[in-house]
Amino acid sequence: MRINSNINILGGLADFNLIKYFLLSDKNRDIQHVEFTDIRTLKAVKRFKKVIIESFEVKNEKIMNLLLEYVKNENIENLSYILFLMLSNNNDLFMYLNENVFLPVYYSGRMTLKKDEIVLCLKDLQKTNEDLKKWSDSTLETTASKYLTLLKKLGLAIGVQKKEIVYKSPSFEDFVLFNYFFDQIEPEANKYNSKWIQYSFFEKDFFIQKILDKKLMRFLEIHFSGDNLKIKTLTNYQELYYALKSA
Repeated sequence: MRINSNINILGGLADFNLIKYFLLSDKNRDIQHVEFTDIRTLKAVKRFKKVIIESFEVKNEKIMNLLLEYVKNENIENLSYILFLMLSNNNDLFMYLNENVFLPVYYSGRMTLKKDEIVLCLKDLQKTNEDLKKWSDSTLETTASKYLTLLKKLGLAIGVQKKEIVYKSPSFEDFVLFNYFFDQIEPEANKYNSKWIQYSFFEKDFFIQKILDKKLMRFLEIHFSGDNLKIKTLTNYQELYYALKSA
């Protein structure tokens, strides 16, 4: 597991439109601080750029093409789900906290998520992770707070002191989008037991029911037999955004 402090930096990003800016801009162009008057120093701007690229760019060309079409055409508020998927894939610590704290609480039906739960999870991981052993208690506390802030920024929690979970009702578009991401991020033929299913925000049985819906036949070819699930995408990734908007 690769541990870094990117959660803390992203959690301190006041304007998520900076994500759009850096994902769409020329990566080799010199940054001018005047472009970001609400960020105090050029060094801070460069730090945000580095973390944004590390957090949301992926090497898979198909997924990146899909992400960029959304980034080009949608307001940042409409990108929450795809950014959540990208960050989960790119940041090991974010994924670890998702799968050991947030998602178990989410699927349990509880309404609140406490900072103390996240701190305890981090301290437990600290016992076995050499990188995390170097972090002070105050850094762990900060990371827990920033993780909750990120969940809020990504539309998965609300509240100030106490975070309440926002239970998602994924749209048809989100569900198709997830399965195109799913197909590429985990290329194994059988996806039935994949941990990624929980990122659809559907219980496994309901996920299977949804993915067999005939409405998806335009976008996905599904083969399912008991405990074997295969997904084949039918639309070019770069064209999926427009195909979904016209569906």
